[in-house]
Amino acid sequence: MHRAAQSVKKTMETLEVTLGGRTYPLTLSPEEVQTVREAAAAVEQQISDLKRQYAITDRIDLMAMAALQIAVQSKSQRPPEASSDGGPEWPQGDIDSLLQRIHSALDR
Repeated sequence: MHRAAQSVKKTMETLEVTLGGRTYPLTLSPEEVQTVREAAAAVEQQISDLKRQYAITDRIDLMAMAALQIAVQSKSQRPPEASSDGGPEWPQGDIDSLLQRIHSALDR
């Protein structure tokens, strides 16, 4: 008896995140939604903290400094595993996917 091959389609969701006063629509898998929501909230909190601590009002400056601070925190909390050549090992597919989503959101 032959079973028909069933194609499993991954359900995607659209999530709108607001960063620095701008809204960015993102298409994500259901598993990514909560993580992205939490990440966006962390960025917004970092932006609020920077506004309070410094006389920065430019949205791009605030977002850049927030991104830098979050990246530094991330690096100091969890160092990447070393690859065979001694460099950091990052999942390239994840990085490419996130970069593509960011570029798509910025092009809108």
